Amino acid sequence: MRRDALLAAALAPVAFTSYLLSLGVRPGAVGDPRTALLYVGLLAAVGLLVAEGHRLGLLTPLPVTTSLLLLVPWIGFGPRVGSGPRAVSPESLVVVDFLVGVVIAGVVVFTLAAIEHLALKEPRVNHALDGQTGVGALTVGVLHAAIVVGFSGLQFQTLDLGTVGFALWVTAGLVVLGSVPIYVSLKTSRLSPAAVVGTGFGLVVVAPTGGELSFGTLYAVAWVLPLGISLLAAAAENRVRRLRTTEQGIRA
Repeated sequence: MRRDALLAAALAPVAFTSYLLSLGVRPGAVGDPRTALLYVGLLAAVGLLVAEGHRLGLLTPLPVTTSLLLLVPWIGFGPRVGSGPRAVSPESLVVVDFLVGVVIAGVVVFTLAAIEHLALKEPRVNHALDGQTGVGALTVGVLHAAIVVGFSGLQFQTLDLGTVGFALWVTAGLVVLGSVPIYVSLKTSRLSPAAVVGTGFGLVVVAPTGGELSFGTLYAVAWVLPLGISLLAAAAENRVRRLRTTEQGIRA
């Protein structure tokens, strides 16, 4: 195994732990050594994945890994930290909740890396995704979903069937909401789809998160509505541009 891969595997647990400590998460008692080893092993695997992705020329692993790991303490798994109505007192560093967040981040990064690799190597996948355009739009969608969940105030802390289904509805929908308008904007050179999603995303980030019906919560749960608005905006912009082109042709 190459040195840079080993170095990435060694540094990933150190970097993530340092980040958690900077947020005020207490080291606490190690408790079960297997939990600590699993914590280190998962983060080392994520670091190895990033290094191997870079070697293969993939663009998604590094930025997606960095973004998702920064969001792990904020997306509903593990201790909630920071200032605000949703903050709680920091808990122990080595807890199963953090492992859940790291596993999810690792699975997402691996999936995106695999999709990008297939898009580069397999003509059929490349055609289905429209090359790097589709991969880039999907990456934006994943980051959009993670950030919106982090700022919306939603917390998925139980594993019952109803909560899992609700979490899948929200996360998958937010990926679609972040991906489709961006893809449409890139392929059609229309600004309105991305503008609609960008406006909603910005409001989620800046709007207050207190209460059960905050703007972020409504945006995350009712993602179908902004998706429909973005597509209608694309159609309206297309019609306006056609009318202008027709008028200019008549005047000429």
